[in-house]
Amino acid sequence: MLPPVPPWPVYSAEVGARVADMIAQGGVFDYDGAPPVTELESQFSAMHGGAYAVSLNSGTSALFAALIAVGTSPGDEVIVPNLTFLASGSPLLWLGADLVLVDSEPREPSIGVESVASAITVRTRAVVVTHLFGNPVDVVAIAEICRSRGVRLIEDCSHAHASLVGSQHVGTFGDAAVYSIGAAKLVSGGHGGMLITTDDEIRDIALMVGHFKPRTRHDLLLPHLRRYAEFALGGNLRLSPLSAALALDHMSHLAELSRARIHNVDILDEALAGLLEPVRSPAPRYNGSHFDVVYRLPKHAAPEHRDRLVHELCGVGVPVTAPSTRPLNRVLRAIPRPVDALNSNVLLRRLESFAASAPPDDRLAHSTRQHDRMISFPARLLYGADAKVARSMALAARPVVERAMSELAP
Repeated sequence: MLPPVPPWPVYSAEVGARVADMIAQGGVFDYDGAPPVTELESQFSAMHGGAYAVSLNSGTSALFAALIAVGTSPGDEVIVPNLTFLASGSPLLWLGADLVLVDSEPREPSIGVESVASAITVRTRAVVVTHLFGNPVDVVAIAEICRSRGVRLIEDCSHAHASLVGSQHVGTFGDAAVYSIGAAKLVSGGHGGMLITTDDEIRDIALMVGHFKPRTRHDLLLPHLRRYAEFALGGNLRLSPLSAALALDHMSHLAELSRARIHNVDILDEALAGLLEPVRSPAPRYNGSHFDVVYRLPKHAAPEHRDRLVHELCGVGVPVTAPSTRPLNRVLRAIPRPVDALNSNVLLRRLESFAASAPPDDRLAHSTRQHDRMISFPARLLYGADAKVARSMALAARPVVERAMSELAP
């Protein structure tokens, strides 16, 4: 049995007292742009070398604002990894743009450089890359391709709050970056999102998408956009100050949270060495976040072998799963085709169009086959600095995996 621990996110007593005081004082909303919302924006800005930070109510809203801010219009194409959370593509339904799914490569679990380069057309407005499970993609090479082709780059850093490329933080390579600060992310306010950019116009447009008067009256940077301050752009996608306070609790301890997560993962890596392949980016890209702790079975393992191993590990108290992040082509192709005329709702029509154009597995072979061999250990339990859960998990998992791999030996 694993030591009993509450699943992440957990919070300090200090922030519990702060939230209670905010509730007592009626500080449960913020129209103006005030602490703790602006405190959290300032901390994200500092983490990204002074870039602008705009808070929103989710990572999906942040991506929606980023796509609007880079000029995404109906008929544009936006390149998205096939192996990513569905919210990497869902804002395109609202914008009328076309979703272009691209494959990963053998050493790139989320998206490959050549896959991006070959998918760009004259209609491509933007590329969205996901630092999947906290593993940075080859964003240096992808950024260079985007610059040379006149295409905007948006980094989805929702899994990667403490991840680096060399000494440079993720989220600093493209035109904009987005973070989720909700659910079980390493920095979580329960719900929330953040947009990062060094571009004045992207920042101001994102602010007008997510916020409105009175903040837009006083907080827009560019004179030619201030004429729109009173009406703004109608999103009202603001971050709750209660969520901001909770997320600040994690941000103020991010370095130690990252060290603890890495230490826990190192224990699992050591226990599973030579049996399962860690799903990681190659150096100098560094996963400091581990939203999911993911391993791959050998190439000759069929999907049923992964599913059997999951079952056997759960049987000894190690609560592993297949990664919840599924290939988007499968998510879309699973939508039943309409038997009557297309629904009259415009968003449903676009979703049905996405589903109809989703490529089969053989056209996205790396991402689909890799996912079928991936197994995810529960990062939500692997945050303790004492690493008790990681040690118990490693002790229970090693003999089960060793036996399963011996049976799979070619």
